Amino acid sequence: MTNPLRYTWQLYTGKFEKMFVLMLTTTLPLLMLHSFTTNYIYTITPSLDPVYSFADIYYALLTILFYLFAQIPYIRFVYNEYKGNEHSLRNAVYHFLVNGFTVFLFAVIVSILSAIGFMFFAIPGLILLTLVFPIPYISIFDEKPVWKAFKEGIRIGKKNFLKIFLIIVISGTIEGVIGLFVVAQVFNITDSFAAQILTQMTLNLLVFPFVIMYITSCVLKWREELDVLEINEEEATTS
Repeated sequence: MTNPLRYTWQLYTGKFEKMFVLMLTTTLPLLMLHSFTTNYIYTITPSLDPVYSFADIYYALLTILFYLFAQIPYIRFVYNEYKGNEHSLRNAVYHFLVNGFTVFLFAVIVSILSAIGFMFFAIPGLILLTLVFPIPYISIFDEKPVWKAFKEGIRIGKKNFLKIFLIIVISGTIEGVIGLFVVAQVFNITDSFAAQILTQMTLNLLVFPFVIMYITSCVLKWREELDVLEINEEEATTS
């Protein structure tokens, strides 16, 4: 992997019909469930402060949970395409439906800890999320449980901490700004809440896969660099 961004763009545009299938079959149902759940939580959760409420904590927890879990098919699809595996789309959906349970458990734990961290000025939550972010990628690459990918994932997370941190923050900020702008334009046309939700979902459907595919390409590159570094160190030691 020499240029993750170029590879991601070529794969996203060249295989968009397959991306579209993944969007409709995996991401869209999760987005709909996330939207329904978070809106219901905001409805039933009392707000003790006009700026901040406990519903915000639940929203952060569910968002991180769905974000981590929804990555699975895109991670596997990029890996399959990069390695030249056959039936990459079918295999990606299979991993999402059958082998995603351990990633889901991992996402539950990380989302809870990160949400607690976000309560303290957001930084602790972002630090934790950044450190553990590569773990499910290694798990999906190697088709092994998350806890068996923990050590290598943390190593990659530590070595590329700043890069992962910036990708998460910048991509989240850009998507948020674009989302606010688009929703504002929709609001000028109609005050329909359903139209605003559909617009936001469409934006997420288009942006989320690209971001995850880019991070997957980066993790593939970082892993290759780490393997080369370890081989060079072993050769230097033996010589």
